[in-house]
Amino acid sequence: MPIAPPLLPITFPVFLDDRPAIVTLDLADNTDVLSATRWRVPRELEHDPAMQARAADAREFALLAAKRWRHYRDTTAIAQTLPELRQMIKSDARGECCFHLKVTADWFPTSLGGAMVRRTWCHHLVIDFLFVHPAICGKAVNVKGVGISILQAVCMIARSLGCKRVWGEATSDSAPFYAQQLGCCVEDQFALEATEITAFASRLETKRRTI
Repeated sequence: MPIAPPLLPITFPVFLDDRPAIVTLDLADNTDVLSATRWRVPRELEHDPAMQARAADAREFALLAAKRWRHYRDTTAIAQTLPELRQMIKSDARGECCFHLKVTADWFPTSLGGAMVRRTWCHHLVIDFLFVHPAICGKAVNVKGVGISILQAVCMIARSLGCKRVWGEATSDSAPFYAQQLGCCVEDQFALEATEITAFASRLETKRRTI
């Protein structure tokens, strides 16, 4: 019987200047998480207040995610690999723990984006923060598909763990993104149930097969 490939890391294309470009998504370690605190808003956005504000928000989310990560790290409730995450859940079925996702590529100088994800006591996954690099968010570089791929990856992990819901808080800026992806009105919260989780996870797996 063939052995199934590991769930992560997963490699798939996003779009760089409207052409496919390969990226890799995996769980982050402490160094990865803290490296995003060095992100800066590109100077070329100074003359575009709207894009500058979006880029500043992305940087702020990365900083807040790192702060939350440090809290969980100090309480030893972080998982840096999927086997660690599975073991935590096995050891305490109602315990709360978290993990951080990263997207990297050899053609980009730092991570392209990430997400801080928490597993709740009732076995849901909560996206505390989902963000892309300020230069991407502010459209200083033409990269598309990072944010939706991270959302799909969270669903892929949720499906593998048997989680029945993925949910999170939407800001006024991110609500249209989630509304577009979910095909429904989104206010300050969004949720994906089992059927949607499966569909989103399958879309990421389809991307991987196109390489």
